[in-house]
Amino acid sequence: MKLEFPKPKIVSFREEVSEIPNSQYLTHSLYYHPAKFIPQIVRYCLDNYSTEKGVILDPFAGSGTTALEASIKGNVSYMTDINPLLDYFYPIKMPKFNLEQWRIHYDNSRIFLDKIFNEKPSSLMDINGELEYWYPEELYKFFKKIWTNYHTLKKGEDEISQKIVILVLFKLSKLYSFAEHSMPKLFISKRKRAFIESFLKKSDRYEIINKKALTFLKEIDKSVTGLLKDKKLSGEIIYFPGVDAYEFDFNKLSKLDCIITSPPYLQAQEYMRTFKMEMRWTGISNDKIKDFSGKEIPFRKAEGMIEGDYIKSVRNKLTKKNLINMFDSYFWFTIKTLEHASERLNKGGKICILIGNPKMEGIEVEIWKVIYEYFVKNLNFKPLVVFEDRIVSRKLFKGRNNLNPEGMKSEYLIVLEK
Repeated sequence: MKLEFPKPKIVSFREEVSEIPNSQYLTHSLYYHPAKFIPQIVRYCLDNYSTEKGVILDPFAGSGTTALEASIKGNVSYMTDINPLLDYFYPIKMPKFNLEQWRIHYDNSRIFLDKIFNEKPSSLMDINGELEYWYPEELYKFFKKIWTNYHTLKKGEDEISQKIVILVLFKLSKLYSFAEHSMPKLFISKRKRAFIESFLKKSDRYEIINKKALTFLKEIDKSVTGLLKDKKLSGEIIYFPGVDAYEFDFNKLSKLDCIITSPPYLQAQEYMRTFKMEMRWTGISNDKIKDFSGKEIPFRKAEGMIEGDYIKSVRNKLTKKNLINMFDSYFWFTIKTLEHASERLNKGGKICILIGNPKMEGIEVEIWKVIYEYFVKNLNFKPLVVFEDRIVSRKLFKGRNNLNPEGMKSEYLIVLEK
């Protein structure tokens, strides 16, 4: 029997969760991450679909929005994500230390940063990552010296101070490069070329970089201090960075009360490329980066095909072989990951999935309908509600080779019960 899809309920999660002032509050703005899950949606799901002190999973954890909000509410949370750099971000974004300990770590990081800028390394580290492409020669040599000092001197520093400083260096190395630092994906823009060319004419350019490093450090301090003063992170956070969620053994986790996640959006690929510069500066090899990138959705060959009336109707409209392959790969790996994760849900547990509707060959692909149909018809999940939330702002690639240049107008939150 053909499944009837419900009419999505229009909602503004920013208005529904008014106690969260904005999507950047606390440490949610600690570092740049593409297509971040807004905290209001996660909080809404926790308030309405999770049991008190329940166990939460986000298999596509990204910036860690789900974990931070879950911990504030006292929930235990599990996070998996392909990005290995999350091991640098999460301990600062979701601290296990108190305010007094933070002040010690912060003071140590200021001293460590000063050493990095002022000590002369005996030799420079060997980086075979084509990083020279992203910098003028002068700035490449400067950052090579800075990162050499980081790797050489970090052995004498505590782990949290190391991670504070590396967050500063990530921001600094991207800002003073040709790479566009405020957009997803890694590319060189005319705007950044002009900025760097103008910057190199300044006689005090290295003083400017040093001051900017201290500014970044103070911004991190403000975010973390605000979190530690205002909130208590009472829920345990267990995360697995640099792992493929499709291959991950979810059976090693406790039984779950709720899954709250936002999978990648079909053509929103090259997630790992966004962090390629940072990975190379940390010493991750090109081969390892290619390995991570090769496991991204949808950069792999589908092992099967997701069946369903809606997905079949859309697939039949596509004509380009490469897009059909991408389509099949995306839905296979995304839905199978969600299916495997959902096997750990307790009976009556909820799965909350936020997704958008991209276009392929001008055809709108309503991803929520594919997920909805599969979970309801194949896995016998009970449908609870589908919300439509209008997107307030989205950074787009205007003027570039963007397959969806107008972006998406709404995002959809599907809520299902096991």
